[in-house]
Amino acid sequence: MNAHVREDMSLWLLRDAAAPEMWLDRWAVSYPLVAQQSVAASDGIDAWQRQCAAVWAGIRSEAVMVVAHGCAALAWLAWLYQSDIRAQRRLKAVMLVSPEQAAWQEDAEHSLLRARSPCPTALVIGRDNPRCPPDWAAAQAQRWGARLLENPHAGHLDAPLHGWQWGMQLMQEMLDSV
Repeated sequence: MNAHVREDMSLWLLRDAAAPEMWLDRWAVSYPLVAQQSVAASDGIDAWQRQCAAVWAGIRSEAVMVVAHGCAALAWLAWLYQSDIRAQRRLKAVMLVSPEQAAWQEDAEHSLLRARSPCPTALVIGRDNPRCPPDWAAAQAQRWGARLLENPHAGHLDAPLHGWQWGMQLMQEMLDSV
């Protein structure tokens, strides 16, 4: 990716509203162009799509990197399913971190089953995370067109993790490959 595109790139950070303070909060203050969003697992797919659409409407950059954690990964996928091709062209890379199996929802369109990422996407899971079992995560990664990666940290990856340098390195590698 050329330098001009990188200078204009926005980082869209989506988090589970119930999550504690975590590495995502440090990323929010470390990057120059950031759009932040919190979603609740109890909200329905329609609400997730409306909430994401409202944030997306405020992102002016032509290049966007998405990082979504927990139930927010599912919310973003629900939005992606109903997004148009112009929006999808602006997406350069996506990290879906520890999506929660229990937050899975169905709607009449089967949005989460039918969503497909149009750009390089990583589904990152922590070791021994009961909320995102490896077999379930592998099936979702294949469905969504994502590469499944196991992070060296254990659990749900919802702690500060010292800014989660491993994730920042992955983000940089993904952007370098675009």
